[in-house]
Amino acid sequence: MTITLRRDIALLLALASAAALGATGVSCSANSNNGDSSATQGTGGAGASGSGGSAGAGGEGGTFIGSGPNPDGPFLDFPAGPQLDMGAPAEAPGLFQGTPGEPQGGPCVSEPPVDALVPTNWTPLRFEWIAPPGHNVFELRLKVDNQVNELVVYTSATSYTIPAEIWSGLAGHSAGRDIKMAVRSAQIDGGQLVAGPLAGTEGVVHVAPVAAPGSIVYWTTGAPGSGKTALKGFAIGDTQLTTVLSPEIMGGDTTCVACHASSPDGALTFFTRDASIGTRTVTARKVDGTAGLPTEAQVSAVALGLLGRQKQSAPTLSEKHFTAQDAVAITVMIDPAFTANRNELVWTDLHTQDPATGSGILPRVGDTHAPASPTFWHDGTTIAYTTATTSGEGVVTGITDADTTMDIYTVPFNDRQGGNATPLPGASDPGFLEFYPVISPGDTLLAFNRFAPYKFDGVNWADSYDEPMAEVFVVPAKGGEPVRVAANDPPACVNRSSPGITNSWPRWAPSAEVFQGKRYYWLTFSSKRRDLNNPQLFVSGVVTKVQPDGSEVIEKTYPALYVTSQVPEENNHTPAWDVFQIEPPQ
Repeated sequence: MTITLRRDIALLLALASAAALGATGVSCSANSNNGDSSATQGTGGAGASGSGGSAGAGGEGGTFIGSGPNPDGPFLDFPAGPQLDMGAPAEAPGLFQGTPGEPQGGPCVSEPPVDALVPTNWTPLRFEWIAPPGHNVFELRLKVDNQVNELVVYTSATSYTIPAEIWSGLAGHSAGRDIKMAVRSAQIDGGQLVAGPLAGTEGVVHVAPVAAPGSIVYWTTGAPGSGKTALKGFAIGDTQLTTVLSPEIMGGDTTCVACHASSPDGALTFFTRDASIGTRTVTARKVDGTAGLPTEAQVSAVALGLLGRQKQSAPTLSEKHFTAQDAVAITVMIDPAFTANRNELVWTDLHTQDPATGSGILPRVGDTHAPASPTFWHDGTTIAYTTATTSGEGVVTGITDADTTMDIYTVPFNDRQGGNATPLPGASDPGFLEFYPVISPGDTLLAFNRFAPYKFDGVNWADSYDEPMAEVFVVPAKGGEPVRVAANDPPACVNRSSPGITNSWPRWAPSAEVFQGKRYYWLTFSSKRRDLNNPQLFVSGVVTKVQPDGSEVIEKTYPALYVTSQVPEENNHTPAWDVFQIEPPQ
């Protein structure tokens, strides 16, 4: 998409060629949009009403601090003595004499960011840094207060991953504690010190007292130019990916799979499917890599037919309405059979046996704009969605000079009867464009994208399509002061700042653990902050303080961790984070 086009023409071209534009992070459903501190502090702020509801027991592989007979250690997870890695010369420890400190000007750590929060079941922690010119040997020091030894590594590479067996012990024994890191660099030739050592980044990374639950399934177009769309997935902590769905797995005339959501039991994914004849519909399949159809008890053949009607996308479901007696999917659809040929929120009874009564429009009283990208409360009471002047294919939203509306609204589900649609305070500011809402576990917080409208050639140029200026915000589910999360900002040394790096499509982990009066939420999103400037997935923490009345206040948000299990050369976007029952690769 070129910015010199009029925005209405550009949007049409974008929708027509989204699969070919994979490098922008836009799916074939055209669902995408899109700082500079190495020690960004989280933002305090708004209260979040509610008790946290169904926040669950966390993910596999984590332990709570305070567990075991001797939680304070000391432990021996870090080995004694210097470790030589990736061809570092044997002379390096002697040439790096002394402790980290002056002079400055050494490497800048870009991953993990200083002040990041790491789940206990994360993949073995990888450190990356940007080296001063000419420096070819690096010293990384890691220290934790309940570990006997300091981990001291010398390497010729600009990255280092803690070995899996060391990380497993550390994450369990030192959960809830800080890892103090310091990195230095030097130029060594022929066993002689030519320049340095120079001290670089010093700071802490926090090991969370809890794990991150569930699995992430995300959309990818593969390597730039390949056009190979697929849904790939991994459980938190996995080092390998599983291809969950692809046009090849689906077979037939499928050309693209995208824009997806999990069934609340994790057995199915509901997703948008494009076909060679130009249709765009919704369907459901098993997530075990077989693309098997749901059973009749899960989703009836009649319901699949209703979801398979043309111009339907953006499915969302609620655990309250996914039972043997009551199962509903909400989609966005354009259907001439309805009273107006425009986008509407549509409900489909997943158990229906009658195509005439198994689906209908969810009334949004008071809102005449087009809906897009809905999210269904876990308790089944409410739906939040983007209301906008224009809405293409259920996800892309835009504005016009005459009407610059692009806000987050809520509407009651009300047993499929809908009701009054109202702007959500904090996510419906007329000075900003807000979109891509998603509700947290417990229905306490709403994450969304936001950016300020801007003009090009004197006219408004603003839609949610691959928008580089978008950032991630969080607001209480009932409305309040929005919080800009620290995850928007990469370290300064990567020379990329937000807004401008396409922080897009936030999604919450399926449960949030409480520990010592604090609730630990996890967010994933895509961002173009890496060297290849392609969309990649990141994960960050949002921690709230639980009040005596059960309400919550955001205490701190954290910088974002890079997901190391993804393929860095691929364009990865639109994640869904849930209890997907992914079959791991054999």
